[in-house]
Amino acid sequence: MHDVMIQKLAEGNCMRNYLVLVMAIALPLLIGADKPSDKSKPQRLEVSITNLQFKPATLKIHVGDTVVWTNNDDRDHTVVATKNGPFKSDNLKAGQTFEFIFPKAGKFPYGCSYHPRMKGEIDVE
Repeated sequence: MHDVMIQKLAEGNCMRNYLVLVMAIALPLLIGADKPSDKSKPQRLEVSITNLQFKPATLKIHVGDTVVWTNNDDRDHTVVATKNGPFKSDNLKAGQTFEFIFPKAGKFPYGCSYHPRMKGEIDVE
């Protein structure tokens, strides 16, 4: 398409053809064709604490995303990264939440300090 417009410019009526060429190039930029998709915006993802389990147990996210853990159980829980991880919640009573923004890529295993069999992992790309 651009080749045809350049050829028309060479044939005459340069000003009109020049404006058509500029609009053909500028219009996609003006309407946002070059903008990244919403998938590149940080997302807010949920993990439910239910029946002594983190659901989902493994969650794949991107750098900058926020994970929100909600205690939907009838017992108190914590969310604590293992291996000297970057996050640790206070005690979460039923209905309370804890959230953390993941600033770097990696695998972040975590668990509940009250219930050692409760385990999860956040995989950050």
